[in-house]
Amino acid sequence: MLVALLVLLTSSCAAGPDPCHVAAADVGTASGWVGYAARHPDDVAFVFDDGRGTRVEHRADEVQPFASSIKVLNLVPYTREVALGRVRADEPVRLGDWERWSSAGSEESHAAALDALGISRTGMRASDQGATVPIDRVADAMNTFSDNAAPDFLRARLGDRALVDAARDYGWGEVGALPTNTGFLIGQFVPELVPAGATADERRRRERDAARRFASDPAFRADVDTRPLPPGLDVDAYNGSGPGGTARQLTALWRGIGEGRLPGAAHARTITERSSRPGFVGVGAKGGLTTGAVVSRGTELRRADGTVATGVLLVRRMSRAGTDRAAATPGLDDVTAAAAEDPQVVRRWSCDLFG
Repeated sequence: MLVALLVLLTSSCAAGPDPCHVAAADVGTASGWVGYAARHPDDVAFVFDDGRGTRVEHRADEVQPFASSIKVLNLVPYTREVALGRVRADEPVRLGDWERWSSAGSEESHAAALDALGISRTGMRASDQGATVPIDRVADAMNTFSDNAAPDFLRARLGDRALVDAARDYGWGEVGALPTNTGFLIGQFVPELVPAGATADERRRRERDAARRFASDPAFRADVDTRPLPPGLDVDAYNGSGPGGTARQLTALWRGIGEGRLPGAAHARTITERSSRPGFVGVGAKGGLTTGAVVSRGTELRRADGTVATGVLLVRRMSRAGTDRAAATPGLDDVTAAAAEDPQVVRRWSCDLFG
């Protein structure tokens, strides 16, 4: 589970004057997150790296659902295409074209984005579908407000090759069937589109086809948007089956953004770095949560000396009480940043989880 260095860290922690102990499980606090992970080791994956030689990881190569943390996989291709001169950051986007990818029941974040942009709306949609905004604001809405229509809009605008190439350059590796946010969200209302027993890649392809139809066929879109959830649907289980990847893959994206050497990384930081922390010149992050299922977060923290700390924490099969607690408190933000920056916190994760 741990590389050799981490085994040494674990041993040194256990031998010290403060023996390892398992904290109480409470996802509302940083220390409580360590206790939660110790009690749910098969549902938690993480990579914490302080950028100065201390690193701890657990189930780093196991695929887990990401929830909205997956959206950085759409952000990086966009900023890369801008850096390569293939897309202009001020390219006008018609609001109606953006909103074609927005499904009923998941529009609160989109409405918040419209409000922040000063755009008049009727219900959850823009009142003037012909009005435009710069494409850079769409990408910003995806990260800042977790807008659910933006990922598929950007994918359609950039093309799948842009996503595959960016994932390769940033160290993600082979993507397989690309995720679709819209397709996943509407899939719970039209389960017949994805046959039972479909592989993960087959499911992503079916969801892609459904999303494209949703965006291009007004009759199908109206049908989906007025459907109730099917009787007997296990919503929590469905939420836990969404697209994702591994903690190591998500770490690669955040390290690429933080280090700033790859095309588009500096631009990505202007979108992701919206918070500060003592001792760092920039802190970027994107989290995700689906009620009763998934909690996730990826972050990068840049120092003035050029070193970059990264933290990725992925959790699946969390209870509704747990996801509600995580959503209402800063514990997840605090623990990913603290574990990334502080070797002592890293050692505590090693101790509490691995003895």
